[in-house]
Amino acid sequence: MMMRAVPLAVSAVSRDMRGIYRRAKRNTALMVVSGICFATAYVAGLIAAGAFLAPIYGPALSALLIAAAMAVIGLVVLAVLSLLKLRDKRRNARRRAGQNLAAAAAISILPQLTGSKSLLALAAIGGLAFLAARSQGGEEDV
Repeated sequence: MMMRAVPLAVSAVSRDMRGIYRRAKRNTALMVVSGICFATAYVAGLIAAGAFLAPIYGPALSALLIAAAMAVIGLVVLAVLSLLKLRDKRRNARRRAGQNLAAAAAISILPQLTGSKSLLALAAIGGLAFLAARSQGGEEDV
C-alpha cells in the first residue's frame, strides 16, 4: 500500500517544482520588461522636463534644476529609509528586552522546581531548547 503511494507523491512534488520554476522564470522575465519600461518612462520624463524648462531658463540652468530636484528627492528617500531602519532597530531592541525579561522570569522560578528531580530535568531540557532556539535566531543588522 505504502509503496504504491510513493510514486504518486514523487510525481506530485516534481510537478509542483516544475510549476514553481516556470512561474518564477515567467515572473522574472515580466519584471525585467516592466523595469525597462519604467526606466524608459523615467528617462523620457526627465528629457521632457528639460525640454520644457530649456526655453524658460536655458539649457544649462534647466539641467541644474532637474539635477538638484533629483538630488533632493534622493535625500528625502534616504532620510525615510534611515527613519524606517531606526524604527526597526528600536522595535527589535524592545522585542529582545521582552525575551530577556521572560528568560529572567523563567530562571527565577528554577529554585522552586529543584525540589522534584523530574521537574528539574524538564526545566534543564527546556532551558537547553530555549538557548538552542535563541542561538539559531541570528542577529539581524538593521
